[in-house]
Amino acid sequence: AALARLEHYVWKQDKLRVYFDTRNGMLGPDYSTKFSPWLAHGCISPRYIAHQCKQYEQERVANKSTYWVVFELLWRDFFK
Repeated sequence: AALARLEHYVWKQDKLRVYFDTRNGMLGPDYSTKFSPWLAHGCISPRYIAHQCKQYEQERVANKSTYWVVFELLWRDFFK
């Protein structure tokens, strides 16, 4: 399910492109990444998500949104 969510959010729906503008939304499946439960249970690694973000930057676009997903993954692990 974690990999399916990543595939859906980043590649199929292309929501990574607008993450910065939608990241604080609470309702709906495409506001924010919704990766937190899978990260918390170890179903997906922050490193893998960051790698997918870097790949997205190379293939599609590097912008404030791609930076913030990786930054917030770092922030999440640093402040545990």
